[in-house]
Parts: sequence; structure tokens; C-alpha cells
Amino acid sequence: MRVEIENGKLVTAINFMYELKLTRKHSRFRRHFINLMNESLKVVEDDRKELLKEHSHKDEKGEAIVKDGQYDVKDMDALSNDLKELNTEKLVIEGGDNREMIRTIKHVLKKFEDEEYEAQASEIYDYLCEQFSVDVEDEKGAEE
Repeated sequence: MRVEIENGKLVTAINFMYELKLTRKHSRFRRHFINLMNESLKVVEDDRKELLKEHSHKDEKGEAIVKDGQYDVKDMDALSNDLKELNTEKLVIEGGDNREMIRTIKHVLKKFEDEEYEAQASEIYDYLCEQFSVDVEDEKGAEE
């Protein structure tokens, strides 16, 4: 069992999962899933800041120049390409210790398949269902 979530979809996935009304086991594993995504999001944000510094003009000390709270970027195309690459990299959650969480989140997503979603919620729901292989039965079945 393996789930991959693109860095660029972490915030949307976290927000979507927070909105679901869940109890007991489902709520606990949602919290575990959100915590994993939040940890990954912190790393992504640190990497984003490093990319901004790397692509900025430097002062005489070699520090990135910041004007009005914004980095003074010297090559927006290069920065944009690096940020796109960063956003397509993925958080990978392997089975093992996370097997029960993956099964439970898969079951949660399946449980909400008859709900109507709009715009971004619809897109992230479909994306998460795809990543958790909701339409694929697993060998033991999802636990309630």
C-alpha cells in the first residue's frame, strides 16, 4: 500500500480533510493523515524560501535582497520552473506503520462518494480518491 500526494495539492487536501465530519477512528486517522501532510508542507515551505533566496539578487554580504517584504528575484522564469518542479514532487506514504491509516482514509473517502462537491473541493476529492485507489478493492477490505 502506497499513497502519493503532490506538494502543490497539500494545502487543498489538508483543508478538504478538515471539513469532513468524522468521529472516533475516522477522525483519529484523519488527524494522523493531516499531521503527515503538515510536516511535509513545512519542508516544502522551507524549500520554497530557499529557492526564492537562490534566485534573488544578493547584497555585498551575499544575502538575498528583500524589498518591501518581497525577494528581489533576478530570473522569474528559472524561479517559476523550480517552483513548478517543487510542487510536482510528492509526499509518499508507504504502508507498514501507515497501513491502517491508509485503509481508514480510503474508507472515509468511499463513504463520502455520494456527496456533492463544487470547484476545488470536487477536484481534490477526485484526486484523493485516485491516490487512495478508492475504486480498487483491497485484499482485506476497508475496516470500519
